[in-house]
Amino acid sequence: MTGRVLRAFLLPAMLGLGALSLASASAAPAPARQAEPEQSPSAAQAGLKFGFYVGDEQQPTTSRVAKLGSDITFPQGRFDGTILGFTGRVPITGKLAIPPTSSYFVSFRFMPATGDVELIPDGDATGTVLVKTGAKGDCKAVGTSICADTDVTNKVFIKLSNVKVDGKVLDVGPNCRTAQSAAVNIKALVPLAFPAPPVKVTSTFSTPGFTGCGVREELSPLLTGLVAGPGNTLVTNLKLRCVGSGGPPNGCGA
Repeated sequence: MTGRVLRAFLLPAMLGLGALSLASASAAPAPARQAEPEQSPSAAQAGLKFGFYVGDEQQPTTSRVAKLGSDITFPQGRFDGTILGFTGRVPITGKLAIPPTSSYFVSFRFMPATGDVELIPDGDATGTVLVKTGAKGDCKAVGTSICADTDVTNKVFIKLSNVKVDGKVLDVGPNCRTAQSAAVNIKALVPLAFPAPPVKVTSTFSTPGFTGCGVREELSPLLTGLVAGPGNTLVTNLKLRCVGSGGPPNGCGA
């Protein structure tokens, strides 16, 4: 029984053109031109590309697993997205990419354990954004002339692999991950102009139950009971990398 409990502590885991009518070929007067439909923000603006580094030396991306009291630190990642308009609160879409990490912690205060943790995106990040202007007004907090009040949700599966306890391999199999994706919501005022300071953000999320864990024995229910639940946190710095479709170093174009 002790061996099974030890295994349970292994989980380190945890954004119209309107058509013109043709004139009649007859001698009859040409019909009046119909009014063109109003363009939507997405068509009129064609979207504003932007990109952020996720995590830096001052504040790397760190997730705390509430039930284990364990922190997981990830390498620097990226978020690349598009703002679909500028008038009012408009849609935003993007892709989050954070490299896997190897995590270390001590269970029962004496047993070293390691494992690889991977965040697998469940589709694109989605949400809304309100673009603001004014370095001394709405954007004063980030110190730039243009900024964005964002509300973005990233959905990720949490996958565990390469687990070892006291240096010995524990075979959790190749498909040990959360049965559903965890929804990590980030609300923050972020800069959209250079130079831009990093913005620290904190998000609280729930870890779903696990599935597919264990080859020789079923570990998923045990991991779910001891690890899954609310109150987990993710803290990181967002550092503006590029804005617009221009070329490098500050444009997001190719």
